[in-house]
Amino acid sequence: MASERKTYPYLPAKAWWTLRQKFNQSIPHQVTPSYLVAVLGGRENSVKGNVLSPLQALGLIDQDGATTRRAELWRDDDSYSDVCREIREELYPADLLDAIPGPSIDKDAAKRWFKTETACGEVAARKMAGMYSLLAEADPSNGDQATAPKPKNITPTESKKKPKGTGPSAEPESADRQDSGSRGAPTVGLDMPEMRLNVEIRIDASVTPEQIDLIFASMAKHLYGRDDEEQ
Repeated sequence: MASERKTYPYLPAKAWWTLRQKFNQSIPHQVTPSYLVAVLGGRENSVKGNVLSPLQALGLIDQDGATTRRAELWRDDDSYSDVCREIREELYPADLLDAIPGPSIDKDAAKRWFKTETACGEVAARKMAGMYSLLAEADPSNGDQATAPKPKNITPTESKKKPKGTGPSAEPESADRQDSGSRGAPTVGLDMPEMRLNVEIRIDASVTPEQIDLIFASMAKHLYGRDDEEQ
């Protein structure tokens, strides 16, 4: 009778670092599928097999989902490398540990080893090698880059600056800006801030047309510097 081939756990690196960061903030008493969905997203059926089971195999939670003493040490930078070494020695055979000791490993060699030992496919072997690599590196600082928010992608439209000056590609200045420049200080070499003023006028129905003309004439004089003689 052929001996049953062993399998090894694999946890996505993103989930590994995100959960460690979450445990560091507040370690849960019990890790459930709904907890994992809230932290990582996805669906309960997916996290059960891809996250919950590996956490149990790694000894970070027990079969009931309760967090273990290992999980408490795992979240601590000072004891993180010791926990990783303990998991490696517990889960992997000596020939793998001796052949590919780490901390920097040959992932292709590790993938070949897992593929041969477990008779799995390419994808599964790569995932197992990725998990082994995380444990071999045993560097808590790697999580800072993995969980850092991605920088916002700036589109060409956002990054493109409006041309200034004269020429075919330059945009004409608004009349308001030309007026303010002619009445203010010289603006050569300076980008003066543009001010817009919205005026709301409420006129009673009893006001005569002559009074309305006076109102607008006064606005033209005080807001735009215009007199009746200039118009």
